[in-house]
Amino acid sequence: MNFDYVKKITFKDLMIVLGLALMVTGLGIKMKETEDSTKETRFEKVEKREKALEVVVDINLASTTELEVLPAIGPVTAQKIIDYRNRRGAFKSKEEIMEVSGIGVKTYEKIKDKIKI
Repeated sequence: MNFDYVKKITFKDLMIVLGLALMVTGLGIKMKETEDSTKETRFEKVEKREKALEVVVDINLASTTELEVLPAIGPVTAQKIIDYRNRRGAFKSKEEIMEVSGIGVKTYEKIKDKIKI
């Protein structure tokens, strides 16, 4: 058999192959770390969202943005709450918020523990 076409592996060639193998392994480790940190970030977002729901909003002082944190309250309803407050003055009880157009008993049940006077 003729082995003229076979090249001898030099130390330099071996180092290149070893370096490439280490790079690929390092890239795999980096990708795993990124995946783990993404899971942690998702968990932190859920945790922050749950904490945001624990906030109690003063309906006599809250801005539209603060009112929108409440469940079932969007920008239109938040503006209606502020308009009602501007026309009639401060809310005297939490239940009075049901007099705002668009807030009925079901919505009140969702927000009653998250609002205060």
